[in-house]
Amino acid sequence: MSQVSIVPLGGAGEIGKNMTVLQEGGEMIVVDAGLSFPTEEMHGVDIVIPDTTFLRENKEKIAGIILTHGHEDHIGALPYILPELDVPVYGTELTLMLLTRKLVDRATGYSPKTHVLEPKKKVRVGHFEIEPIHVTHSLPQSCAIAVWTGLGIVLFSGDFKFDFTPIDGRLSDIARFGELGDEGVVALLTDCTNVEFRGWSPSERTVRAGFERVFREATGRILITTFASNLHRIQQAMDVSREFRRKVAVVGRSMEQTVRIGLHMGILHDPGEVLISADEVDDYKDREVTLLVTGSQGEPMAALSRIAMDNHRLVTLHEGDTVVYSARPIPGNESAIYQTINRLYRGGAKVVFGQEEGVHVSGHGYAEELRLLVNLTRPDYIIPVHGEPRHVYHYFDIVAPMGYGEENIVVMENGMELLIEKGGAKFAGRVPCGRVLVDTAAVSDVPEETIRDRSALAREGVVVITVAIDSDAGQVIGEPEISARGLLTNDGELNELKDVLKKKLSNASLADLKDPKGVELVLDDSARHYLRKRLRKFPLVLTSVVDV
Repeated sequence: MSQVSIVPLGGAGEIGKNMTVLQEGGEMIVVDAGLSFPTEEMHGVDIVIPDTTFLRENKEKIAGIILTHGHEDHIGALPYILPELDVPVYGTELTLMLLTRKLVDRATGYSPKTHVLEPKKKVRVGHFEIEPIHVTHSLPQSCAIAVWTGLGIVLFSGDFKFDFTPIDGRLSDIARFGELGDEGVVALLTDCTNVEFRGWSPSERTVRAGFERVFREATGRILITTFASNLHRIQQAMDVSREFRRKVAVVGRSMEQTVRIGLHMGILHDPGEVLISADEVDDYKDREVTLLVTGSQGEPMAALSRIAMDNHRLVTLHEGDTVVYSARPIPGNESAIYQTINRLYRGGAKVVFGQEEGVHVSGHGYAEELRLLVNLTRPDYIIPVHGEPRHVYHYFDIVAPMGYGEENIVVMENGMELLIEKGGAKFAGRVPCGRVLVDTAAVSDVPEETIRDRSALAREGVVVITVAIDSDAGQVIGEPEISARGLLTNDGELNELKDVLKKKLSNASLADLKDPKGVELVLDDSARHYLRKRLRKFPLVLTSVVDV
């Protein structure tokens, strides 16, 4: 009896770190392998990736990793997991070039086996037959992925919208979606990021009007920040700059690399040779220059953040500059973004920011586009992904009038296994799943315990206790030494703690004092109890017993 298993390892009930395992007949394929960004509580963490324990345990079953497109939340985990899994990777030419760049940046020394996907051309991956279907998104060469199984087609929408006037003239392949629906889609895993927005998403082409308004009003330099991968947005900025007789400099390593890739592949075109290098900017008058800069999400090391803090090596902020935020904040980044905006204002710049300015549109479809995909494909089961619980809740609202109820809409969580059989679908338990916190400067993952310690240190400070003992003689040498950093205390409170610890030591037996580790544990517990119960403070406590 044919049986299909679907297991999201990331991207279910959340936005980011998309990764889904499809299994049939003892063979697996993985669709996407993305990252997400840390919350404010994850001190010292640079990125978050899915826990791949389940994949490592079933490595011999994996026929390949299939990529829908080249955004970080769909390919960003690969440099960290590919060397160990060592399986083939399938994606469009641009997607694979972006992946190669990430592997080089990571300096893994690993070169994966890659296969280029082209829309409308089926490829066999293991026993699976797959086909990429072109969709419009904020990154060129984005695809939905259709997978043929013994029960029908499993369709992964990827990130998509139905843009009817795309910059490159390549429409989403609506006809092909309809053909797949006629053939029989058993399950649709669909993007639901923008389900809360009614109607249809604006076309990418509408951003040009917003740019033109800004360019007409600007008297000085124009700095545009957007996602480094948004090649269509970059092309529009270059086109409008040429229209207003401005040169364009790209500032920020990731955007510089993406622009080079775009020009090499013919996705980007330099109209009238408007591109100049960043070190040529000062050769032109302010009204003759546009800067495309990284840092739309407030990243502290990105170009715009450095410019706002006046520590960029090539670009300084000028009075009268106009800074255009051509991106929407990723949830969790708002604080960093507004901090940068405030610094820009203090530096004398005008900032164009917000949906009403018309300088950004989303790459994700609105409610009517999500409904259209369902109408075209007519799946037996719908699995909303790439959305938080509130998005999934609203997704029920838009498809209920189409005849879909709770028996057809499957709400998944990361690690849950859905089994689809001829007679229906059911949950079959959970697989090992979680998140891996990555400090890109470290050689290993960041344990959750370390994050808890960093959070405590940031919120409450640290208390360091040092005691010297002679374990051979069973004696305490001197008194406990206590120091505190980042902890607000009243006069005498640390002295009270010192008295508590001295009493604890005086009550210790000879046998107790011959065990330095045991003394350390007792003092640590006593200090924590005092600080929490007596002072209602919760600092990180570090106790060290030195055996002299």
